Amino acid sequence: MSEASREEAFTTIRITKRDRELLTKLALPRENAWETFRRVLEAAAVGSIKKKENKEEAVRNAGMSKRYARIVTNIESCFLAYRKQGVHQVAFTQVKDWLNENTKDGISSPRLANFLRRRPQFHLVRKERRHGSNKIQPYWSLKYSEEDQIESGKSTPGHVEIPLITNTGI
Repeated sequence: MSEASREEAFTTIRITKRDRELLTKLALPRENAWETFRRVLEAAAVGSIKKKENKEEAVRNAGMSKRYARIVTNIESCFLAYRKQGVHQVAFTQVKDWLNENTKDGISSPRLANFLRRRPQFHLVRKERRHGSNKIQPYWSLKYSEEDQIESGKSTPGHVEIPLITNTGI
């Protein structure tokens, strides 16, 4: 089919002068207005398909931001490394030290505490206070599924176990 017959077979649409000017700006050299329109329409369709894929991926990630996915993966790999050694409950300082030794950037204590508190896969198991001081050591565990039963474990010698308060009134 020649270009002239394609131009005639194309359905005539009415567009404003402003839209016509935009089409001529977007047009490639020696490209007809209908070709430019079809190219822009296909690009829009591809864009909408990509948006749908991104929405489906976001649902699969359960609201986890891509920005922090690497940090959370590093924290999970710390728990997995300790689990291979037979340790199921890891102290906060152990997690922090492991991350600072095994990752490029490391992590600060407040940032690590924020990730551990807000992500559902990390579970606070128990808190211990050193006898005769006010230094508190929290112990965390990685929860794989809802069926996992996490035991609180035994307190360390020289430490007093602090009860976990679930309802703080806030």
